[in-house]
Amino acid sequence: MMSEFAGDNAAICAVFLRRSRAYLADGQLLQASEKGWGAAAHAVKLFADHIGASYNSHRQFNDLVTRLQRVAGEPRAAQWGNSANTLHRNYYTDRLNAQQIAAYLDDVVNLVNLIRQTTGLPPIDG
Repeated sequence: MMSEFAGDNAAICAVFLRRSRAYLADGQLLQASEKGWGAAAHAVKLFADHIGASYNSHRQFNDLVTRLQRVAGEPRAAQWGNSANTLHRNYYTDRLNAQQIAAYLDDVVNLVNLIRQTTGLPPIDG
């Protein structure tokens, strides 16, 4: 069964960003972390589709962010990708506080909007 998004990575990403902020506001830090990671992962999938690359495993995330950094000429892209990975780790370790998660989510928004710009989509609020 396909999700309500029918594989639309841009839509999934936007919804996950909104949900991550809502979870954060509700104090559900693990869910905020994982939705932030999910937003980044779907944005990177959007970029992969744009450049004709495959993205089928977590291992490919960093490689694609590195390619994005080169294509977009944005040296902070790797840092923003690392922030997304940190949110993903936090889902399993539960070591970040709300303020830290909020800062990492800000980086994810930057990553998402860089990808949206690179793929010809308008930025979104995060």
